[in-house]
Amino acid sequence: MVSTQGCAVLLAGLAFALPGLAQRTAEMAMPSCVSGSPPMRVSSTIERAVLDATDSRRFHEAAQARYPLYQRGGLVPAQVLMIRRGEHWQYVTLSPHGRRGGLCLLAVFAADRFDFTPGWLAKYEPRAGDSDD
Repeated sequence: MVSTQGCAVLLAGLAFALPGLAQRTAEMAMPSCVSGSPPMRVSSTIERAVLDATDSRRFHEAAQARYPLYQRGGLVPAQVLMIRRGEHWQYVTLSPHGRRGGLCLLAVFAADRFDFTPGWLAKYEPRAGDSDD
């Protein structure tokens, strides 16, 4: 299991590894892997957790089975995050960004569409990050 600190390091890396990615406010942006698409902006204090490699593979396989368009993309995420946006949980898939380095956003999925979500919320116990992560 990845610790909350490990998750904070990953998101802090996202926020500061790419040029223009983060603002000095309590907001960060995850750049899209699709050229020309806007970044996904979230509070740096959102509740979050990073899935381990086994659960990331399980999520990826379930997402491919459920969403044929995602399967046709053929990309395998390097990292899968669980984040809370408002009252809803989401899975965010991230991939290495070839041209700029760092990670970019592949896709976002509603977590309530997957049967394993309640178990993973209990397993990972997502926590809010600090605004200075």
